[in-house]
Amino acid sequence: MRFTRTIPIASLILSILVLLQPTLADSKSSLPLQKEEKIASLSDKNKCLGGFSPSFRLGGEIKNPTTYNLQNLRNLRDTLKKQNPALVTEITVSFQTGSGPRTETYYGVPLWELINNPKAGGGLKPGNSGLNSKNSLLRQYVLVDATDCYGAVVAIGEIQPNFEGKTVLVAYAKKGADGKVVLLIDEGFARLVVPDDKAGGRYVTNVTNILILSAPASPLKPKNF
Repeated sequence: MRFTRTIPIASLILSILVLLQPTLADSKSSLPLQKEEKIASLSDKNKCLGGFSPSFRLGGEIKNPTTYNLQNLRNLRDTLKKQNPALVTEITVSFQTGSGPRTETYYGVPLWELINNPKAGGGLKPGNSGLNSKNSLLRQYVLVDATDCYGAVVAIGEIQPNFEGKTVLVAYAKKGADGKVVLLIDEGFARLVVPDDKAGGRYVTNVTNILILSAPASPLKPKNF
């Protein structure tokens, strides 16, 4: 009798141990994942430390991705002016900031030329055309990132000469209080300048990336209206 009574008890203990094994295994296997997640989290924070940007990367859907520093950008501006003396590389803008209205004169390279001139980005590459490829460049946009991960978008249609044709500038200098041209030392070596924006939210400073991308296809299914 004693022997037969111990069988259910032993079975119960074995069942409990079997049930516990996956839990223990899961807890052990989660340790490396937790470590990886912590490392990834620290890496993301390090991407947004902010501070001075000595260069920016031009990439995405363009033919000649490259990296620009101050000297490269100044050389490009001089080259473009030789190609076309009428090219606008100096603009005066007024915009609202957190500390009040501001008016500045900036010097630099037009964003459209930076992307499309053969001496620079070399032109747009086809992106995501969606379900209708007509004027697919109008699905493309420029994402400008700063060292603190602040970012802003300019649509290609805003700067394409056959559409709005706005002269958005990638500036590296401005006119000082004494009228002399000074470098943008306190704003990174380059900043984005977007004329006619009432607020300066897209006047991105400390530029680190200029990427040409495409909007994804619409998640909504076409309907007959």
